[in-house]
Formats: sequence, structure tokens, C-alpha cells
Amino acid sequence: MVKTMHVPNDIGGNGTVVSWMKREGARFQKGEPMFEVETAKTTIRVDAPEAGTLLRITAMEGTAVFSGSAVALYAAEGEPIPPELSEPASPATLVIRLLDEKNRLVTAASVSVDGQELERAPDGAFKIGGLAPTSHTVSVKAPGFLEKILVIRLAEGGTANHELNLISIEGLRGSLR
Repeated sequence: MVKTMHVPNDIGGNGTVVSWMKREGARFQKGEPMFEVETAKTTIRVDAPEAGTLLRITAMEGTAVFSGSAVALYAAEGEPIPPELSEPASPATLVIRLLDEKNRLVTAASVSVDGQELERAPDGAFKIGGLAPTSHTVSVKAPGFLEKILVIRLAEGGTANHELNLISIEGLRGSLR
């Protein structure tokens, strides 16, 4: 039976997965270090709840997580491994195009995925490959536009094309009374 590994409830809010000590397909024993979560106050090592095999990491290094977040799938020792989880997941590609209110391409921008800054391709899009098929945090900053932060879920082995409409701050200027 496939089980879910979670971030402990006692981490005190949210954090970021900073490292995995095991890779997909690795066997582990109860109490072995599995991954680390960095919070505002400390870095917490999370140990295996029982012996088993790590099947799929769903929260890669750099992924924002919360108390109780699911981070991986595993099979307990002696349990059969489903065929669809016996091989590592195929990486995904993310393509992001930024558009203004008139659907014009915005190229003067900074885009990052899970904290990793992306380079702009010659066609004006921001692209990154080799991503785990899981949720990723995307941050967009462009002069003259509101900052945009969103979470995008990627499917295994595919390419996700996203057009993000940015909101100009031009019409938002003024004073509060």
C-alpha cells in the first residue's frame, strides 16, 4: 500500500524543503533522516516514520511547505510497489509568457521558480526544464506592474505553457485618506 510522508505538524507554520537525504527508489529504515525543512527559526530534520521504499518526492528542494504538507509517497517495508511508481517520475518543462493589459509581451521582468531565477528565451518566454511533476512556486516581478506569486502544478513528462496577465500599477497611484 502506498503511504504519504508529511511535514510534521509541530514545525510552527510554514517552511521550505532544503534537502532530501534519500532519492526516489531508495530503501530506508525507521528513524533514518529523510529530508530537512527550514523555518523562520530553525532547520528541522525529518526522520522516516517506518521502514520502506521512497517512491515519489512530491515536494522538491526549494518547495514551500506547511505543517502537515504531503512531501512524498512511499511503500512500507514488505508492501508491493505499484508498477506506475516503480520508475522515477519523468521531469516536466514550464514555459511562462508575461502579458500586459493589452496582451503585449512583457520581457523586462524577473521570473523565478522555487527561488531559481529563469533566463528569458529569444522568443520572450521564460523557460525551465527538468522540474519534478509536482507543485512549484512562481514569482514574477516586472517594473510598472504588481508582483505576482502563484503555485503551478506540473504533470509528469509534459510541457506546461502559461500566459500570465500582469496588472499595471499606473492606475493604482494615489493617496489613502
